[in-house]
Amino acid sequence: MSLDLRLGQRQEQRLALLPQMLQSIEVLQLATADLLPFLEAELQQNEVLELQCKEVGTPDAPELERSEPEEAGWEEWRPAGDGGDDNKLGFLNSVAAPGESLREHVSQQLAFREVPPLLAEVVMLLVDRLDERGLLVVEDDELARDLDLDGELVGEARAVLCTLEPRGIGARDAIEAMLLQAEDDPDLPLIERMLREHLDPLSRNKLPEVARALQLTIDELQHLIDRVGTLNPRPAAEFVDDGDRHLQPDAYAWLQDGEVRVALDDEALPDLQINADYAALCGDRRTAREVRDYLRPKLRSARDLIEAVNQRKATLSRVVGAVMRRQRAFLERGRTAIRPLRMSEIADELDLHTSTVSRTIAGKSVQTDRGVFALRDFFDGGRIDAEPCEGQGRMAVAQQIAELVEQEDKARPLSDDDIVAALRDRGVQIARRTVAKYRRERGIPSSYQRRRYTSTS
Repeated sequence: MSLDLRLGQRQEQRLALLPQMLQSIEVLQLATADLLPFLEAELQQNEVLELQCKEVGTPDAPELERSEPEEAGWEEWRPAGDGGDDNKLGFLNSVAAPGESLREHVSQQLAFREVPPLLAEVVMLLVDRLDERGLLVVEDDELARDLDLDGELVGEARAVLCTLEPRGIGARDAIEAMLLQAEDDPDLPLIERMLREHLDPLSRNKLPEVARALQLTIDELQHLIDRVGTLNPRPAAEFVDDGDRHLQPDAYAWLQDGEVRVALDDEALPDLQINADYAALCGDRRTAREVRDYLRPKLRSARDLIEAVNQRKATLSRVVGAVMRRQRAFLERGRTAIRPLRMSEIADELDLHTSTVSRTIAGKSVQTDRGVFALRDFFDGGRIDAEPCEGQGRMAVAQQIAELVEQEDKARPLSDDDIVAALRDRGVQIARRTVAKYRRERGIPSSYQRRRYTSTS
């Protein structure tokens, strides 16, 4: 074997993404709720960036019907923070603070109850060992060994924890958590027997068997089951991580005078601009060289970010407009009118790459008078060999299945084959396994689990 050096030439093509292109892609695929903290971080570290808040009027759209007075409507856009003349401070003040954690919630209750300091400290140690459900599955003796504490003190701390809100935290399992919530129920012994001894037949909807075992009528058992349904086996579910935030729509779509109208939540993302004083300072040759060398990359980064945000707005507006025009029937009649749609159709219409459309809709949602929907929900390729028709999109079919189940005779629920036949009568061709798949995705039980028994059953 010999080693030698050779000098040669080779011609090749490579695709290189410049930093500004990478940032543009990153900004494009961020939802508004994720873009806000991203801009906040940029504003804090780049003094060249300024943010000019502007007044944005409410879209000229009909007022939504509200089932509750406090429900958000079209006019409730994201408010800009009050920072006086300092627009950057105003924006930073408008970024929502993280919600209260379970630890903070428990700590406040302990302080209000004036729990002794040592006992309160042990309770907080137990809170740190709760799982995501709010349960403490480890036994007291094991906890005492791990914490190097007296077992009696640990047991007393768990007892205190189990009396706090949300009721059920600190329980050893989901059943115990539900029983703690049902402590004041006069039928607590029956509820405990039902949960500890008859969960398996209940899960298979064998209500007559359970009723006989508990010596209840079917109606009495059904009332008991309804009460148990209000109990939460995951008592800490309301305390979510910072990433699990309230859904904030990125765009708004509505019909006005027969035309599809689209608007972005521009008030949530006000216009970025470059500080004129810093720009002039950087361009002035009398400025010290080290100052100009410091400001030059800051200015470049600011310009790239402004361009990326503006490009995101333009692309998102075009894509949402094209999607809602294709799904106009949805705006008129609701989910059951959604038609199959492919990303490639939108890409061809707007002269974009399919990957750009994919990044644009990723994690984004749109508010309509039918509710808030993920943009991805409006994309369903459907059958390749079929002409796309209204009512045959994925969400439309799932909605029709839900409506059929809601209207069925609960004593004789529809099987998956019955649903296939009913959809066929509506002009929707679908396989039984697809019905089962959509039914499971919507959380709809099988027919034997949906059956409602009566005393005469």
